[in-house]
Amino acid sequence: MLTGLWTIGIKVPDLEQELAFHRQMGNEIVLDETLEFDGESFRIPLVKMGDKYLHLAEKMVYERLLDEALPFGVTHLVYISNRFEDDVAKAIASGAVAIREVAEVSAGFGERKVAFMRAPGGWIFEVIQIKRNLVPEV
Repeated sequence: MLTGLWTIGIKVPDLEQELAFHRQMGNEIVLDETLEFDGESFRIPLVKMGDKYLHLAEKMVYERLLDEALPFGVTHLVYISNRFEDDVAKAIASGAVAIREVAEVSAGFGERKVAFMRAPGGWIFEVIQIKRNLVPEV
């Protein structure tokens, strides 16, 4: 079952400007790293803002698989699952469409199994299974 919202994906036009804003706001930059995914490199800082994390990027890892470019702003929500395969199957049975095949990723945040999905209404979400967590809980 989905147990909580882990992070919110936000596309920004200028990462440096956005990170400066968050520093001035007093938000902690937990990670600032480059993730290799599907043969491309993506810089994805992780920012702790209140009781949630924000993953910032100038381009999302799944964006090239979509029919259109994503606008700036919130792009997707990332939900933690403790029954990954069941939750992915339930989402598909409920009308969601997989954006790409399930993947395993490893970065400074730890190791995750991830499924990128699009709900019938068009909004994008990610279901993750945390295999190894390297960031503190918020």
